[in-house]
Amino acid sequence: MTLVEMLVSMIVFGIAMVMITSATILVMNMANDAQQSAQTVTELRQAVAVIDRQVRSGNVLFSPANETIPSSCQAYGTSAGSCMRIFTQSNGSEKCVQWQLLDDGSGTSTGTLRMRSWALDYLTSGDITPWSVVARDLRTSSTTAPFTLLGASTPYKERALQLHIVGIDERNGKEQAVDTTLTGRNTSYGYDSGQCTPVPPA
Repeated sequence: MTLVEMLVSMIVFGIAMVMITSATILVMNMANDAQQSAQTVTELRQAVAVIDRQVRSGNVLFSPANETIPSSCQAYGTSAGSCMRIFTQSNGSEKCVQWQLLDDGSGTSTGTLRMRSWALDYLTSGDITPWSVVARDLRTSSTTAPFTLLGASTPYKERALQLHIVGIDERNGKEQAVDTTLTGRNTSYGYDSGQCTPVPPA
């Protein structure tokens, strides 16, 4: 093999390696983009699954439209329907659960979905869990409330909880909405609507 042939072979090999490396980087970036795009929706779907269990086990479902600021939303909500309460027996124990779509204060109409719970005797036992973030990168400026109670206006009888939460893809800024309706059981079992009142301070 002559020196010229060797140089040509090295150049061709170098070009092939550059093409293979570029293709590998492109595939890795595409896979990363797909993972980032799916992460927000995955978090939302996991949150919906938790809410679904709580609603199905719920004894009293409170109307999110009546969650006034600051008594229930603790001055963090931006509009009616941004937070809700459920008196539930989820996981075998009676407790009150509160969900909230919270604006992150960045001025970009984005926020997080968070949750906390407390025991019925929290005033004496102090049994209150701290707020935990369940999903991030959510749109808070939607014209549709994230939580809406459908059906009877009283705390009893069968009803459905409508969820409308919009996630934002970090990479391209596209919005992906999760819309679903969760059906609660008939809640007229002697439980009164004062079970989750007063709401613990933030």
